[in-house]
Amino acid sequence: MSLIFVIFHTTLSLIGCVLNSLLCYVAAWKSPTVIKTYSIITVNFAITNLAICVVNFVLQMRMIPIEKTIIFVSYGPCQWLNNKICFDLYSVLVHVYTHTIWLLFVSFCYRYYVMVKSEPSKTRVNLLLLIIYIPSFVQMILLFFDFTDPSILLKIQQSLVPQYNLKGLMIFGIADSTSFNAMFSIIHVAVMSTPIVLCIVVLRKKILKKMSFKGVEVNSSTRSLQLQLLRALTFQALIPCFYLIGVASYFISRLEIYRDPFFEYLIFSAFLFVPVLSPISAFTFVTPYRKWLLRACHLSIYRVESEKNETTKEVTNETRWGQSTRTNSIIYEFERFTVLNILYKTTNLLDD
Repeated sequence: MSLIFVIFHTTLSLIGCVLNSLLCYVAAWKSPTVIKTYSIITVNFAITNLAICVVNFVLQMRMIPIEKTIIFVSYGPCQWLNNKICFDLYSVLVHVYTHTIWLLFVSFCYRYYVMVKSEPSKTRVNLLLLIIYIPSFVQMILLFFDFTDPSILLKIQQSLVPQYNLKGLMIFGIADSTSFNAMFSIIHVAVMSTPIVLCIVVLRKKILKKMSFKGVEVNSSTRSLQLQLLRALTFQALIPCFYLIGVASYFISRLEIYRDPFFEYLIFSAFLFVPVLSPISAFTFVTPYRKWLLRACHLSIYRVESEKNETTKEVTNETRWGQSTRTNSIIYEFERFTVLNILYKTTNLLDD
Protein backbone atom coordinates (compact mmCIF):
# COMPACT_ATOMS: atom_id res chain seq x y z
CA MET A 1 0.00 0.00 0.00
CA SER A 2 2.86 2.39 0.75
CA LEU A 3 4.11 2.11 -2.86
CA ILE A 4 0.68 3.01 -4.25
CA PHE A 5 0.56 5.89 -1.76
CA VAL A 6 3.94 7.23 -2.93
CA ILE A 7 3.01 6.99 -6.62
CA PHE A 8 -0.31 8.72 -5.96
CA HIS A 9 1.21 11.59 -3.98
CA THR A 10 4.14 12.05 -6.34
CA THR A 11 1.90 12.17 -9.42
CA LEU A 12 -0.72 14.52 -7.99
CA SER A 13 1.88 16.77 -6.36
CA LEU A 14 3.77 17.24 -9.63
CA ILE A 15 0.55 17.86 -11.58
CA GLY A 16 -0.53 20.36 -8.93
CA CYS A 17 2.83 22.15 -9.11
CA VAL A 18 2.56 22.58 -12.89
CA LEU A 19 -1.09 23.67 -12.90
CA ASN A 20 -0.75 26.12 -10.02
CA SER A 21 2.45 27.63 -11.46
CA LEU A 22 0.62 28.24 -14.74
CA LEU A 23 -2.41 29.66 -12.93
CA CYS A 24 -0.25 31.97 -10.82
CA TYR A 25 1.39 33.35 -13.96
CA VAL A 26 -1.78 33.79 -16.01
CA ALA A 27 -3.78 35.28 -13.10
CA ALA A 28 -1.02 37.76 -12.23
CA TRP A 29 -0.09 38.86 -15.75
CA LYS A 30 -2.87 37.89 -18.14
CA SER A 31 -6.06 38.73 -16.26
CA PRO A 32 -8.27 41.26 -18.07
CA THR A 33 -9.17 44.48 -16.30
CA VAL A 34 -12.70 43.32 -15.50
CA ILE A 35 -11.41 40.61 -13.12
CA LYS A 36 -8.21 42.30 -11.90
CA THR A 37 -9.54 42.58 -8.36
CA TYR A 38 -10.79 39.02 -8.20
CA SER A 39 -7.49 37.83 -9.68
CA ILE A 40 -5.81 38.84 -6.40
CA ILE A 41 -7.72 36.02 -4.71
CA THR A 42 -6.84 33.69 -7.58
CA VAL A 43 -3.12 34.47 -7.28
CA ASN A 44 -3.25 33.82 -3.52
CA PHE A 45 -5.04 30.57 -4.23
CA ALA A 46 -2.42 29.49 -6.75
CA ILE A 47 0.53 30.35 -4.49
CA THR A 48 -1.02 28.58 -1.51
CA ASN A 49 -1.88 25.48 -3.55
CA LEU A 50 1.60 25.47 -5.07
CA ALA A 51 3.09 25.49 -1.57
CA ILE A 52 0.83 22.57 -0.61
CA CYS A 53 1.96 20.51 -3.59
CA VAL A 54 5.67 21.23 -3.04
CA VAL A 55 5.64 20.47 0.70
CA ASN A 56 3.37 17.47 0.23
CA PHE A 57 5.78 16.04 -2.35
CA VAL A 58 8.63 16.35 0.15
CA LEU A 59 6.65 14.82 3.04
CA GLN A 60 4.11 12.32 1.59
CA MET A 61 2.73 11.64 5.07
CA ARG A 62 0.67 8.93 6.63
CA MET A 63 -1.07 10.02 9.85
CA ILE A 64 -1.48 7.54 12.71
CA PRO A 65 -3.71 8.96 15.49
CA ILE A 66 -3.31 6.87 18.66
CA GLU A 67 -5.39 8.12 21.59
CA LYS A 68 -3.70 11.43 22.53
CA THR A 69 -0.71 10.86 20.28
CA ILE A 70 -0.37 11.68 16.59
CA ILE A 71 2.43 10.00 14.67
CA PHE A 72 3.39 10.89 11.12
CA VAL A 73 5.35 8.63 8.80
CA SER A 74 7.10 10.29 5.86
CA TYR A 75 7.57 8.32 2.62
CA GLY A 76 8.83 11.25 0.57
CA PRO A 77 12.28 12.83 0.19
CA CYS A 78 11.92 14.09 3.75
CA GLN A 79 12.88 10.62 4.98
CA TRP A 80 16.48 11.50 4.13
CA LEU A 81 16.38 14.63 6.29
CA ASN A 82 16.05 14.86 10.08
CA ASN A 83 12.87 14.55 12.16
CA LYS A 84 12.71 18.21 13.24
CA ILE A 85 12.85 19.50 9.66
CA CYS A 86 10.08 17.09 8.67
CA PHE A 87 7.95 18.22 11.61
CA ASP A 88 8.47 21.88 10.72
CA LEU A 89 7.46 21.14 7.14
CA TYR A 90 4.34 19.43 8.48
CA SER A 91 3.51 22.62 10.40
CA VAL A 92 3.90 24.62 7.20
CA LEU A 93 1.75 22.16 5.25
CA VAL A 94 -1.14 22.19 7.73
CA HIS A 95 -1.14 25.98 7.89
CA VAL A 96 -1.42 26.36 4.09
CA TYR A 97 -4.21 23.77 4.06
CA THR A 98 -6.23 25.81 6.54
CA HIS A 99 -5.52 28.99 4.60
CA THR A 100 -6.85 27.32 1.45
CA ILE A 101 -10.11 26.54 3.23
CA TRP A 102 -10.50 30.21 4.11
CA LEU A 103 -9.62 31.26 0.56
CA LEU A 104 -12.37 29.00 -0.79
CA PHE A 105 -14.80 30.66 1.56
CA VAL A 106 -13.63 34.17 0.63
CA SER A 107 -13.96 33.44 -3.09
CA PHE A 108 -17.64 32.55 -2.64
CA CYS A 109 -18.17 35.56 -0.36
CA TYR A 110 -16.68 37.77 -3.06
CA ARG A 111 -19.05 36.34 -5.67
CA TYR A 112 -22.05 37.07 -3.49
CA TYR A 113 -20.78 40.48 -2.34
CA VAL A 114 -20.46 41.90 -5.85
CA MET A 115 -24.06 40.92 -6.54
CA VAL A 116 -25.46 43.08 -3.77
CA LYS A 117 -22.84 45.84 -3.55
CA SER A 118 -20.18 47.47 -5.66
CA GLU A 119 -16.88 45.73 -6.29
CA PRO A 120 -14.44 46.19 -3.37
CA SER A 121 -11.12 47.93 -3.91
CA LYS A 122 -7.87 46.00 -4.26
CA THR A 123 -6.73 47.41 -0.91
CA ARG A 124 -9.76 45.98 0.87
CA VAL A 125 -9.30 42.59 -0.77
CA ASN A 126 -5.62 42.48 0.21
CA LEU A 127 -6.49 43.51 3.76
CA LEU A 128 -9.13 40.77 3.99
CA LEU A 129 -6.65 38.17 2.75
CA LEU A 130 -4.15 39.30 5.35
CA ILE A 131 -6.74 39.05 8.14
CA ILE A 132 -7.83 35.52 7.21
CA TYR A 133 -4.17 34.46 7.03
CA ILE A 134 -3.47 35.41 10.64
CA PRO A 135 -5.12 32.32 12.27
CA SER A 136 -3.23 29.97 9.94
CA PHE A 137 0.05 31.78 10.60
CA VAL A 138 -0.45 31.63 14.38
CA GLN A 139 -1.28 27.93 14.06
CA MET A 140 2.01 27.30 12.23
CA ILE A 141 4.10 29.15 14.83
CA LEU A 142 2.43 27.28 17.69
CA LEU A 143 3.05 23.90 16.07
CA PHE A 144 6.76 24.64 15.68
CA PHE A 145 7.07 24.33 19.47
CA ASP A 146 5.16 21.04 19.79
CA PHE A 147 7.88 18.72 18.48
CA THR A 148 8.25 15.38 20.29
CA ASP A 149 11.34 13.18 20.40
CA PRO A 150 10.81 10.23 17.96
CA SER A 151 11.98 7.70 20.57
CA ILE A 152 9.04 8.70 22.78
CA LEU A 153 6.65 8.25 19.84
CA LEU A 154 8.04 4.79 19.12
CA LYS A 155 7.49 3.71 22.72
CA ILE A 156 3.88 4.90 22.60
CA GLN A 157 3.31 3.14 19.29
CA GLN A 158 4.80 -0.14 20.47
CA SER A 159 2.64 0.03 23.59
CA LEU A 160 -0.70 0.90 21.96
CA VAL A 161 -0.48 -0.43 18.39
CA PRO A 162 2.25 -3.09 18.43
CA GLN A 163 0.98 -4.54 15.14
CA TYR A 164 2.64 -1.62 13.33
CA ASN A 165 6.34 -1.84 12.57
CA LEU A 166 7.69 1.71 12.27
CA LYS A 167 11.32 0.99 13.02
CA GLY A 168 13.67 2.35 10.39
CA LEU A 169 11.04 4.77 9.05
CA MET A 170 11.08 8.56 9.26
CA ILE A 171 8.60 9.33 12.02
CA PHE A 172 7.69 12.54 13.84
CA GLY A 173 4.64 13.86 15.60
CA ILE A 174 3.01 15.07 18.79
CA ALA A 175 2.93 13.01 21.97
CA ASP A 176 0.05 14.93 23.57
CA SER A 177 -2.41 16.32 21.04
CA THR A 178 -4.54 17.75 23.87
CA SER A 179 -1.98 20.52 24.42
CA PHE A 180 -3.06 24.03 23.49
CA ASN A 181 -0.75 24.23 20.46
CA ALA A 182 -1.97 20.95 18.98
CA MET A 183 -5.64 21.53 19.81
CA PHE A 184 -5.55 24.92 18.12
CA SER A 185 -4.42 23.20 14.92
CA ILE A 186 -6.89 20.31 15.22
CA ILE A 187 -9.83 22.64 15.82
CA HIS A 188 -8.76 24.88 12.97
CA VAL A 189 -8.41 22.03 10.47
CA ALA A 190 -10.83 19.33 11.57
CA VAL A 191 -13.58 21.35 13.24
CA MET A 192 -13.69 24.66 11.37
CA SER A 193 -13.58 23.05 7.91
CA THR A 194 -17.08 21.60 8.32
CA PRO A 195 -18.98 24.87 9.00
CA ILE A 196 -16.91 26.62 6.30
CA VAL A 197 -17.94 24.01 3.73
CA LEU A 198 -21.59 24.38 4.83
CA CYS A 199 -21.33 28.16 4.48
CA ILE A 200 -19.98 27.70 0.95
CA VAL A 201 -23.02 25.57 0.07
CA VAL A 202 -25.35 28.23 1.49
CA LEU A 203 -23.57 31.01 -0.42
CA ARG A 204 -23.85 29.00 -3.64
CA LYS A 205 -27.62 28.72 -3.15
CA LYS A 206 -27.89 32.46 -2.48
CA ILE A 207 -25.89 33.26 -5.61
CA LEU A 208 -28.07 31.01 -7.76
CA LYS A 209 -31.18 32.56 -6.24
CA LYS A 210 -29.93 36.01 -7.23
CA MET A 211 -29.48 34.72 -10.76
CA SER A 212 -33.18 33.91 -11.20
CA PHE A 213 -35.06 36.53 -13.20
CA LYS A 214 -38.75 35.77 -12.92
CA GLY A 215 -40.80 37.70 -15.44
CA VAL A 216 -37.70 38.85 -17.34
CA GLU A 217 -36.89 37.50 -20.79
CA VAL A 218 -33.21 36.79 -21.35
CA ASN A 219 -31.52 36.01 -24.64
CA SER A 220 -29.91 32.65 -25.40
CA SER A 221 -26.41 34.02 -24.91
CA THR A 222 -27.14 35.26 -21.40
CA ARG A 223 -28.92 32.03 -20.50
CA SER A 224 -25.92 30.05 -21.73
CA LEU A 225 -23.66 32.15 -19.51
CA GLN A 226 -25.92 31.48 -16.56
CA LEU A 227 -25.63 27.74 -17.16
CA GLN A 228 -21.84 28.03 -17.37
CA LEU A 229 -21.78 29.90 -14.09
CA LEU A 230 -24.03 27.26 -12.53
CA ARG A 231 -21.61 24.53 -13.58
CA ALA A 232 -18.66 26.54 -12.27
CA LEU A 233 -20.28 27.12 -8.88
CA THR A 234 -21.33 23.48 -8.61
CA PHE A 235 -17.82 22.23 -9.38
CA GLN A 236 -16.14 24.71 -7.03
CA ALA A 237 -18.58 23.95 -4.22
CA LEU A 238 -17.68 20.25 -4.44
CA ILE A 239 -13.93 20.85 -4.04
CA PRO A 240 -14.04 21.51 -0.24
CA CYS A 241 -15.84 18.19 0.24
CA PHE A 242 -12.47 16.45 -0.05
CA TYR A 243 -11.54 18.13 3.22
CA LEU A 244 -14.52 16.45 4.83
CA ILE A 245 -13.33 13.06 3.54
CA GLY A 246 -9.93 13.63 5.14
CA VAL A 247 -11.46 14.88 8.38
CA ALA A 248 -13.82 11.88 8.53
CA SER A 249 -10.88 9.52 8.01
CA TYR A 250 -9.02 11.25 10.84
CA PHE A 251 -11.88 10.81 13.31
CA ILE A 252 -12.42 7.18 12.25
CA SER A 253 -8.83 6.44 13.25
CA ARG A 254 -8.67 8.82 16.20
CA LEU A 255 -11.83 7.50 17.85
CA GLU A 256 -10.84 3.88 17.15
CA ILE A 257 -14.03 3.36 15.16
CA TYR A 258 -12.03 1.24 12.74
CA ARG A 259 -8.26 0.88 12.83
CA ASP A 260 -6.91 0.35 9.34
CA PRO A 261 -3.89 1.80 7.49
CA PHE A 262 -6.19 2.70 4.58
CA PHE A 263 -7.84 5.52 6.56
CA GLU A 264 -4.46 6.68 7.85
CA TYR A 265 -3.20 7.01 4.27
CA LEU A 266 -6.48 8.58 3.13
CA ILE A 267 -6.33 11.59 5.47
CA PHE A 268 -3.72 13.58 3.52
CA SER A 269 -4.49 11.82 0.24
CA ALA A 270 -8.01 13.29 0.24
CA PHE A 271 -6.66 16.74 1.09
CA LEU A 272 -4.35 16.61 -1.93
CA PHE A 273 -7.24 16.69 -4.41
CA VAL A 274 -8.04 20.30 -3.43
CA PRO A 275 -4.86 22.01 -4.75
CA VAL A 276 -5.12 19.98 -7.97
CA LEU A 277 -8.82 20.55 -8.70
CA SER A 278 -8.76 24.29 -7.89
CA PRO A 279 -6.57 25.33 -10.87
CA ILE A 280 -8.50 22.92 -13.12
CA SER A 281 -11.64 24.81 -12.12
CA ALA A 282 -10.04 28.15 -13.00
CA PHE A 283 -8.75 26.99 -16.39
CA THR A 284 -12.10 25.38 -17.21
CA PHE A 285 -14.53 28.12 -16.25
CA VAL A 286 -12.62 31.43 -16.54
CA THR A 287 -12.60 32.25 -20.23
CA PRO A 288 -9.35 34.31 -20.50
CA TYR A 289 -7.42 31.66 -18.55
CA ARG A 290 -8.85 28.86 -20.69
CA LYS A 291 -7.97 30.67 -23.91
CA TRP A 292 -4.43 31.32 -22.69
CA LEU A 293 -3.96 27.65 -21.82
CA LEU A 294 -5.28 26.57 -25.23
CA ARG A 295 -2.88 28.97 -26.93
CA ALA A 296 0.01 27.60 -24.88
CA CYS A 297 -0.85 23.95 -25.58
CA HIS A 298 -2.26 24.15 -29.13
CA LEU A 299 -0.55 27.12 -30.76
CA SER A 300 -0.99 25.99 -34.36
CA ILE A 301 -4.70 25.26 -33.88
CA TYR A 302 -5.23 28.60 -32.20
CA ARG A 303 -3.55 30.46 -35.09
CA VAL A 304 -5.93 28.89 -37.62
CA GLU A 305 -8.91 29.77 -35.42
CA SER A 306 -7.57 33.31 -34.96
CA GLU A 307 -7.37 33.85 -38.71
CA LYS A 308 -10.95 32.64 -39.11
CA ASN A 309 -12.07 34.91 -36.29
CA GLU A 310 -10.35 37.92 -37.87
CA THR A 311 -12.17 37.25 -41.15
CA THR A 312 -15.48 36.92 -39.33
CA LYS A 313 -14.86 40.14 -37.40
CA GLU A 314 -14.31 42.09 -40.64
CA VAL A 315 -17.56 40.78 -42.12
CA THR A 316 -19.68 41.35 -39.00
CA ASN A 317 -18.14 44.62 -37.80
CA GLU A 318 -20.86 46.80 -39.27
CA THR A 319 -23.59 44.49 -37.95
CA ARG A 320 -22.20 44.67 -34.42
CA TRP A 321 -22.02 48.46 -34.65
CA GLY A 322 -25.67 48.59 -35.60
CA GLN A 323 -26.60 46.42 -32.64
CA SER A 324 -24.80 48.55 -30.04
CA THR A 325 -27.91 50.49 -29.04
CA ARG A 326 -29.91 47.32 -28.40
CA THR A 327 -26.97 45.81 -26.47
CA ASN A 328 -26.72 48.88 -24.25
CA SER A 329 -30.42 48.67 -23.40
CA ILE A 330 -30.04 45.00 -22.46
CA ILE A 331 -27.05 45.84 -20.27
CA TYR A 332 -29.01 48.56 -18.51
CA GLU A 333 -31.93 46.21 -17.89
CA PHE A 334 -29.79 43.49 -16.36
CA GLU A 335 -27.83 45.89 -14.20
CA ARG A 336 -31.11 46.54 -12.42
CA PHE A 337 -31.30 42.85 -11.57
CA THR A 338 -27.57 42.61 -10.68
CA VAL A 339 -26.84 39.94 -13.26
CA LEU A 340 -23.91 41.82 -14.75
CA ASN A 341 -22.22 42.05 -11.38
CA ILE A 342 -22.13 38.29 -11.01
CA LEU A 343 -21.31 37.56 -14.66
CA TYR A 344 -18.71 40.28 -15.19
CA LYS A 345 -17.05 40.59 -11.82
CA THR A 346 -16.94 37.06 -10.48
CA THR A 347 -16.16 34.58 -13.29
CA ASN A 348 -15.65 36.79 -16.37
CA LEU A 349 -17.81 34.41 -18.34
CA LEU A 350 -19.17 37.36 -20.37
CA ASP A 351 -15.69 37.81 -21.81
CA ASP A 352 -16.51 35.07 -24.31
